Amino acid sequence: MIDKCPICKGTGKKIVGYESCPECEGTGYIEEFNTKSHFKGVSKKSKYDLDVAEVPCPNCKGSGKIPIYDTCDYCGGSGKIVKCDKCDKYIGKYPQDKNKTLCAKCKKEEEEKKKNLKTVYILDNLCGMNDLEEGKFYKGTVSRTEKYGVFISLNDQTRGLLRAREMVGKRLGDFKIGDEVVVQVSELKPQKREVDFRYIPIANYKIEKLEKSIPLTTIKEITDKGILEMRDEVVHIQGEIIQITQTPGPTIFTITDGTDTAWIAAFEVAGLRTHPEIMVGDIVDVVGTVSIRDGKLQIERIKLVKLEGEKADIVKDKIERELDRKSEPYSDIEFLVDSPILEKLRPKMADVAKRIRRAILDGKPVIIRHHADTDGYCAGVALEKAILPILSEFSIDADAQWHYFRRSPSKAPFYELEDITKDLAFSLEDKLRFGQKMPLVVLADNGSTNEDIPAISQAEAYDIDVVVIDHHYPGEVVDGKVEVDEYVRAHVNPYLVGGDSNLTAGVLATEVARMINKDVTDEIKHLPGIAVVGDHAKGKEVDEYVKIALEDLTECSKKYGSGKEYTRDDLDKIGLCMDFEAFYLRFMNGRGIVEDILGINKKELNRHEKLIDILYNRAMQMVDRQMKAVIPAIKTEELDNGIILNTLDVEKYAHKFTFPAPGKTCGFAHDSIVQKYGEETPIITISYGPDFGVVRATDAVSERFNFNLNIIIEQLIKEIPEASLDGGGHECAGSLKFVEGLREKVLNRFIEIIKEMKYQ
Repeated sequence: MIDKCPICKGTGKKIVGYESCPECEGTGYIEEFNTKSHFKGVSKKSKYDLDVAEVPCPNCKGSGKIPIYDTCDYCGGSGKIVKCDKCDKYIGKYPQDKNKTLCAKCKKEEEEKKKNLKTVYILDNLCGMNDLEEGKFYKGTVSRTEKYGVFISLNDQTRGLLRAREMVGKRLGDFKIGDEVVVQVSELKPQKREVDFRYIPIANYKIEKLEKSIPLTTIKEITDKGILEMRDEVVHIQGEIIQITQTPGPTIFTITDGTDTAWIAAFEVAGLRTHPEIMVGDIVDVVGTVSIRDGKLQIERIKLVKLEGEKADIVKDKIERELDRKSEPYSDIEFLVDSPILEKLRPKMADVAKRIRRAILDGKPVIIRHHADTDGYCAGVALEKAILPILSEFSIDADAQWHYFRRSPSKAPFYELEDITKDLAFSLEDKLRFGQKMPLVVLADNGSTNEDIPAISQAEAYDIDVVVIDHHYPGEVVDGKVEVDEYVRAHVNPYLVGGDSNLTAGVLATEVARMINKDVTDEIKHLPGIAVVGDHAKGKEVDEYVKIALEDLTECSKKYGSGKEYTRDDLDKIGLCMDFEAFYLRFMNGRGIVEDILGINKKELNRHEKLIDILYNRAMQMVDRQMKAVIPAIKTEELDNGIILNTLDVEKYAHKFTFPAPGKTCGFAHDSIVQKYGEETPIITISYGPDFGVVRATDAVSERFNFNLNIIIEQLIKEIPEASLDGGGHECAGSLKFVEGLREKVLNRFIEIIKEMKYQ
């Protein structure tokens, strides 16, 4: 204890001698003094003479001496000393010895006394069942009472059972919920995760707090050691929350530290959101016990704290570096064919592949939107086959392919407002219900034109990243960029590097898919051949892709199918069957059926061949039926510039709401004219309805007259703004829309432009 110094009485000073008083020179008196200063109020006419008198010196108080002081040795000048708490013996000076409480003798007595006391441990919240030892005493709280015993909680995560027969000097009714009690561990049952206690009354004991420091580890280190081996172990991790799901019981936080992903289960009240301060994207520090759910790692929370400031930045940077490393694509992979255009596009393709891999690692859902035709389906399915294995590898959700991935066809050859509305509705609902992040949208076989901008800009408003893999004419290219590049994160299109539409979306997406997942090559390498044939592409690369497809399908047919030798006509049949099935699938992705039609399931190629025969025969019956009505209604005119112009009113002379749709009907009608005049003849076919037109043209029109449907549509938009015209597509194939009342004006002006075209 701290007390006043008994020597200096708390002054910190002591007298070491005396000297003469300088005021009175050792006499002790002062002979003269001023009456005014010493006797205020005394009359000047007093009969007493007070000007001179002998008065005691005020400095020495009449002694004639004054003391000389020095520092008190006993207290060191502080005026305080330290005494033994037990015997009041002096044990030191203040403040240097202020922490001493007992003298040597009393301290020795206490230590001897403690040697004979039992130790009772108090567990901190990081200690678990594995930190207990049989025979040792622990202090806990009664948390539940039953007929057969009481449950004692040693901390928030560790409790055991004190059975009635193990109570010495106590009865079951003596224990109430909330009572503190000292118990002895009688038996540990790690396999059953049970602890049995014994109650033995002890009067004197010493308390010792059992604190546990958990070293920081990574999720991958936990999984590498084995979840079963690590079960019930207390671990310490730091990471980013990528999803929050509220179950009827605990709140489930999905966390990644860059090395792997795990669940964090936190429970307070059933069905009530735990840690409402924690949001998706937050960096957290977690301590918990290892458990298993659905065969995956789950950590039962002991401590969950949000990190902020510099600490959060350090963890975030570490995660970013690790995820960035793992998301690197196979960008140096050899393309299936030699192509200067593909080589120029390689950096852009690698960028898209990396963004897709990174989205998977970040816990973002991936939505693939593709045109609902053969080329679009080939593109979408190629990406799907590459993404799903990566998703299964890096996600702990057993149903990740359903929760984090969706492929949806688009009827229009562009990302229209109807598409983004559906994607937004589903994504926002998933965010609210399941705590998911907003998705990455991959547009395949659409996304490059200004028609896509309204929908893409709406996606951007909700922080949805959009990447594009397309081969449609994107408009004027300036310094390798087009208008849509202002709204998308990455864009792959042959036009950006001087190419054209003959390298279709199916080709580009397949090569990107191989950058995402190189192991998928054998499964999808035939898709580009189907895509280019279905899209009527031409060129050296096209022929090479067709050759790869024919060799692959022929080899698989001999192994798993009928043993047939595939030809280009077979690829054309597959394309027609895909378009036929797409008409009836509408907005469904057709997973399973589409794979069979496109021959993805190589071991089921026999079923593929049977299915193609069935669908092709049915499709051709419907095409023949449509052509019988259409061909007599085609109006053919040879223009002065040599172009063969064909017009067809599909509203009047074609079957509605059935296959083939107006676009395919125009294609078949155009093909019938081409068969008559030859491929080298400049031929343009226009099929129109009340408020739309579909255009097909031979390559000869483009080569000889520099025909580009997209440029003509831009011209019509400027000349007839009241028609609310839009549309586009490839140079020689596409569509346009307009208001019904101005159909004649739009079509007439369109035909006038064709007539004015001159041979280049």
